[in-house]
Amino acid sequence: MTNKFTDKELMAFADKESKGERAMDILSVLLQDNEESKKLAKRLEVYTQTRNALFAGLVEIHKKK
Repeated sequence: MTNKFTDKELMAFADKESKGERAMDILSVLLQDNEESKKLAKRLEVYTQTRNALFAGLVEIHKKK
């Protein structure tokens, strides 16, 4: 099975850097509530968790200053 979206595209989407048609394509699949959307959501979760952890770490560093 090939993925419809690259890891780079999903990272950009998770970081809210994805714009236009490709972002809408990802969102459209996520909203379908089918097997494909569930697999995509699991792939995307990795990037959103990483983004959130990095952001939380940066906030903590700045609180200590």
